[in-house]
Amino acid sequence: MENKDLNTLRKNLPKGAITIISSETGLSVSMVSYVLSGKRMNDSVIDIAIRLIEESKVQKHKRLKRLKNAVK
Repeated sequence: MENKDLNTLRKNLPKGAITIISSETGLSVSMVSYVLSGKRMNDSVIDIAIRLIEESKVQKHKRLKRLKNAVK
């Protein structure tokens, strides 16, 4: 994965994502950070990061929908 793609990935991660990725993969927080900065490679870290971004977007969409319904 190219550095610009990793930068985009990192910028879109929800808060606490590195800790979640670390827990799910069994890797240290520092190793997850190395992967997300391009210093190491681990497909599981990338896959989980993408999943967390997707889940975060779905939650954000649901939250906005609830807000719109609440203020009608």
